[in-house]
Amino acid sequence: MNKNISYMKTIIRTIVCLGVLGLAASCQMYEIDTQMTPEQAAASIRMVCDALPAYNVASTNPGAVTFNVSSNTPWTITRSSDADWCTVTPSSSSAGALISDVVVSFESNPYGEDRSATLTLTGEKVGIPVIIKINQDRRGRLFVTPVSQDYSATGGPLSFTIQTNLPWSVRSSEGWLSFNRESGQPDPEGRTLTVIATAEQSQVLERSATVTVVAGDDEETFEVVQKGKFEITELSEEFSGAGSTQTLKVRTDLPWEVSSDKGWISFDKESGIGTGSTIEIQVTAAPNESVVRKANISVEAGGVVKTFEVVQGGAVFEIVTPASTLVDGKGSETLIEVNASLPWEPSTTVEGWTVSKADDKHIKLTTGFNNKFAPKTGNVTITSPSGLEASVEMSQDVNFEFTDAEVLPDGSVKIFSDKRSRVTLKDPARYISIVLEMGEVSVDSKAQFCLCTHDAAGDSELQCQVYLAGNKRLRTNGSHTAYGSTKFDITEDELKAIKEYRVDFRPNAEEPGKIDLEFFYNGESKQVHTSTSPFASDPAASAHYFFGTEDGTSGTSSWFIVKSCTPTFIAE
Repeated sequence: MNKNISYMKTIIRTIVCLGVLGLAASCQMYEIDTQMTPEQAAASIRMVCDALPAYNVASTNPGAVTFNVSSNTPWTITRSSDADWCTVTPSSSSAGALISDVVVSFESNPYGEDRSATLTLTGEKVGIPVIIKINQDRRGRLFVTPVSQDYSATGGPLSFTIQTNLPWSVRSSEGWLSFNRESGQPDPEGRTLTVIATAEQSQVLERSATVTVVAGDDEETFEVVQKGKFEITELSEEFSGAGSTQTLKVRTDLPWEVSSDKGWISFDKESGIGTGSTIEIQVTAAPNESVVRKANISVEAGGVVKTFEVVQGGAVFEIVTPASTLVDGKGSETLIEVNASLPWEPSTTVEGWTVSKADDKHIKLTTGFNNKFAPKTGNVTITSPSGLEASVEMSQDVNFEFTDAEVLPDGSVKIFSDKRSRVTLKDPARYISIVLEMGEVSVDSKAQFCLCTHDAAGDSELQCQVYLAGNKRLRTNGSHTAYGSTKFDITEDELKAIKEYRVDFRPNAEEPGKIDLEFFYNGESKQVHTSTSPFASDPAASAHYFFGTEDGTSGTSSWFIVKSCTPTFIAE
């Protein structure tokens, strides 16, 4: 329609222009052609307007109306007396002009009634004026009272009201909300209208929609919300180790599911559709034959997951770590506390350690003399019939001190013949048998190795010496024993093949006050030397025993690895 009007205006303008130009060319307007008679001059007057007979404008912020006046005579546009809300620009022409654009602008209508105005276009010496009608809608009144509460997840109807003096319509931004009527006419007496808005059942915890009401140029919006109920009462008590059942309470009006991340938790029902009332779910923990364990329980409704943790007591099975995990290197008995509700048996893999069940609450750890040259470390373990284990790490101190000797990672020690290498028993002793378990050796003709003491009873010497380039003997010397020595034979090849080096320092069985020194090579006695005992005159006297080299020997690269040293203290 607008395109047709524009097209017609263009044709009219073209015709008017051609006509006016023709007149101007033939007579240069009537002022120039003085030969025209009054009748001819009147016949040459032209005024054409392309305005429509009537215009309808909005009540609020109305747009302007534009039309054209083509004339060769002065013209004027006047307003009706009630048309002060219309402004015409320009409203007149003092002299003829070919074409003029006229703009009519309007104020908003502040009243509740429609109004109209009349514009009259008159031209000088033009007999018939042009009448233009302007109609403006009354100001609209729109009052909306929104829905006053949230929808439940089950959906259903809620109402809102509309009061207006104009035709109205309503729409929703979401498809799940519908209306009993979507448009209508104003009430003749201005009363409010009620609209029913119905929500479909929801599968989510919360959603919203925007409701828009339109009346004329006015628009009101409000939001509606649909919320599901979803509450749980978490289990706060610990399940018993023997297995037990507790009640989980869920209150929802949404579809729901319950699950656990552990297979030992089960439910009497795992899913359903809520009605808004409380649902009771029986949660069962299977019997626990292990230690305390935990599981997560998750309840999902409306796309929301609520998770909590449950605990089940089980078979208590632990070793209580002692205040000190280091035991005496000389050997001891240590009680280690056990906290276990299952049967158990103790064990250890550490050489030289034994464990036994002192009672249902204690392990007895028995350690012999630590004959290694590094601390012994290992686990004491309890094991149930089903294979459940608990352990504690224990250590045993060393019994030796070292001078120019190297302790190796496996707990053995390396002695060097060219140094004053010594390994000394920390605690002094009187009569003793010392067994050295020998490892790898590197021997040359100047190799030296001994097992002896220099401080027996204070200043006496007890010695078993192997020096391939010198003495090979059992020897006693000092103020508390008679000087003397007994030699034995040992070759370089025999020394290379040594596996056990043993010396007994024992009371002589036949002569009180005497001491026997006996050297054993690989379990075979090599020699015995008998002398006055340095301990005979003083019951408190003792000696520090050591093995290694008495003094370093130059010109040799010999060395000996000793795997262990096992002393046996000999009763008098």
